[in-house]
Amino acid sequence: MKYANELKVGLTIVVSAVIFILGVRYFEDIPLFRGTLDFVTELDNAGGLISGNVVRINGVNVGTVNEVSINPKTGRVRALFHVDSYLTVPEGSYTQVSGFDALSAVRLDLYLGPATNPAIPDGGFIPSGEDSDLLTQLIDRAPALVDRVDSVLVGLDATLGTTRSLLSDPNSDLRATLTSVRGSMATLNQALNDEKSRISRVLANVDTISGNLGRFTTEQGDSLGQAVQHLNQVLGRLDRNLASLETTTDGLNTVLGKIDRSEGTLGMLINDPALYLRLDSTLTAVNRLLVGFETDPARFLRELKLVDIF
Repeated sequence: MKYANELKVGLTIVVSAVIFILGVRYFEDIPLFRGTLDFVTELDNAGGLISGNVVRINGVNVGTVNEVSINPKTGRVRALFHVDSYLTVPEGSYTQVSGFDALSAVRLDLYLGPATNPAIPDGGFIPSGEDSDLLTQLIDRAPALVDRVDSVLVGLDATLGTTRSLLSDPNSDLRATLTSVRGSMATLNQALNDEKSRISRVLANVDTISGNLGRFTTEQGDSLGQAVQHLNQVLGRLDRNLASLETTTDGLNTVLGKIDRSEGTLGMLINDPALYLRLDSTLTAVNRLLVGFETDPARFLRELKLVDIF
């Protein structure tokens, strides 16, 4: 029991140290029972980034910013941060300050590169991308936006003043146009009121016609179906007749081709002028013979014997 008090004090110190270390890791957003990977990045503008801000990947908290300072060699903002050790940060990754500086809601977003790239080692450097503090960008652009809005308002005021003067001038074209439009609207309204009953009757007639047509379609559905079927049959026969006509036309084209090539009697007759002339002379001689026989048949019968005739 001689060392009981010293043992208790020692255990108390050890437990207090463990609790202190775990508390520090907890408040610094460091995993209690896992390791971390430390990285370095440099930014053109910290945008309100301070030690203790979270590091996110795709909106998930994965680490914390450890330190933010100025790099005396480059004049840029140097930020040290850590992420959980189970993550792999491939080459091609970059950082970006996001959030609203004016609202003290700033974070460091880490965008991972292609998973096939080699991993950046612990303590490695990760380049930064373009800052995306929307509120800061709006503040920077505020003077130009105010000037533009002011010019638009001045132009609008001038336009309204001109419109007001035109409306107050009895001889202005705008006032005359508005008066004409007002008169036209009044005339149109009066015409619609006068023809309201007729329009109602027309609409009622259209509704009646639609109802009658619907009932006719329902009642004569079978007849309409038969008529459509008969029409399909007629169209089928017409299609077959057209096919037969096409075949006949092909045959006629073949015959005309043979005639054009002087094949056959008719082709030779049409394309051979000598044959035509011989046939014409033959027909002329036969015609003279028939004319002579008709005028003086005795001359031809005198030379014939009765036995030769019968």
